[in-house]
Amino acid sequence: MVATAVVIVGAGPTGLLLAGDLAAAGVACTVLERRAEETNLTRAFAVHARTLELLDARGLADDLVATGARVGVLRLFDKVEVDLSRLPTRFPFLLVTPQYHTERLLEERATALGAEIVHGAEVVGLGQDRGGVEVQVRAGDRVRTRRASYVVGADGVHSTVRQALGLPFPGRAAVRSVMLADVRLDDAPAEVLTANATGEGFAFIAPFGDGWFRIIAWDRRHQPPDSAPVDLGELRALTHRVLGSDFGMREARWMSRFHSDERQVPRYRVGRVFLAGDAAHVHSPAGGLGMNTGLQDAVNLGWKLAAVVNGWAPDGLLDTYQAERHPVGRGVLRTSGTLLRVALLRPRALRAVRGLVGGVAARSGPVVDRAAGRLSGISLGYPGPSGGHRLAGTRAPDVPLAAVGRAPRRLYEALRGGRFVLLAPAVDQATAAGGWACRVAAVTPGAGPPAAGARSSRAAVAMLVRPDGYVAWASDERDPERRTAALRTALAEWCGQPSEQRHPGEARVQA
Repeated sequence: MVATAVVIVGAGPTGLLLAGDLAAAGVACTVLERRAEETNLTRAFAVHARTLELLDARGLADDLVATGARVGVLRLFDKVEVDLSRLPTRFPFLLVTPQYHTERLLEERATALGAEIVHGAEVVGLGQDRGGVEVQVRAGDRVRTRRASYVVGADGVHSTVRQALGLPFPGRAAVRSVMLADVRLDDAPAEVLTANATGEGFAFIAPFGDGWFRIIAWDRRHQPPDSAPVDLGELRALTHRVLGSDFGMREARWMSRFHSDERQVPRYRVGRVFLAGDAAHVHSPAGGLGMNTGLQDAVNLGWKLAAVVNGWAPDGLLDTYQAERHPVGRGVLRTSGTLLRVALLRPRALRAVRGLVGGVAARSGPVVDRAAGRLSGISLGYPGPSGGHRLAGTRAPDVPLAAVGRAPRRLYEALRGGRFVLLAPAVDQATAAGGWACRVAAVTPGAGPPAAGARSSRAAVAMLVRPDGYVAWASDERDPERRTAALRTALAEWCGQPSEQRHPGEARVQA
């Protein structure tokens, strides 16, 4: 029997990011992937601003941005568009890049940090007791058992882990017989993303950056089973009807059909087993929210699992994964579902109203900002404690830090160490250093103009930021003694009892 602290089932983006975070925290983890080989066939190609911020906190964002194209204004259909360029972030855009680039960077990071990734390993059974979880794994003709303290199912919509837990996956099919294809275009569209929806269907074109384009299309008048082949002529004709041109479509290297479901599992945790990504929630491709939501699941769960495995946090911390991420998943289902149903409006009169309302909304700054914040994930947060500070649970902006030698210059650079980050005056930093330095990096907010995403009007005197980039605690208290007392209570609550142990990620903070 092979034993490890955490087994992750599924080497997609969600599982790979989680593996890297656990390995960075010194937690032994193994990723089991059913596929024996990598594949360049992918459905996801949209990386939103909040996801880029979280990748920035891992030193990966700039490399990923270099692989793709930026979209500042997301045009959905008719006059309905979302302006992302106003987002308060270093990444005021949607990044269009094939999923395999995201997976490559995440796998390289996870492997470099010591995570074990096993391809050609299919999970065929799972059982747990009070002390751990046993996973039956088939590799070739042999079935072996792996035992772990915890298991995370990141194995997609047909999750074996979810089925082994006996959990329902309630929901419905949102749209059937959606066509996917990778094609070449003789006359590429002028915009990075090209999309529209009419009464007859919808079509969407995105570049891979290597001469191939991904087409997603749906024909209301022709909806054969998912197993039916896609004809390039059919795809060309539908694209022309919906977009006004087929852009010289030719030479498909891959074509398929799928149906898009809207489903969410009721429980993200069952004992020592967790679900993340598509294993926990699936929804329509509208808005490009799927992969992003899964990656943010991993970011939320990773530091909590590491804290419990490393012994400084109680098991109850793991229950907050359900409490925080399940409502977010439910909101994503509503958002993507609404976008899809509005796109599929059939009556001409309703589509005219859609265009009129969309045009009016596009000229309203507050409406645009709310839509951009929700789609990008920038405005999403978690409920703060009753009576807590107004910032508790909100996304921490990337504030500038005081320039000291080779120390991090921005908050999200400081987060690369995998610890909590305390932004506070020197007296509070001394408190954090007194037994919490292994889990808390103390930094000084910088002077001068705020970094992208920083809103000085919302600044607190002291702020404790979780490893996942959300505010754990903040204080406006000006009296140092009272603030120090409150800080000590917050540190004990969030970061466990004082210890002089060195954090595994301390040496990996990148300036």
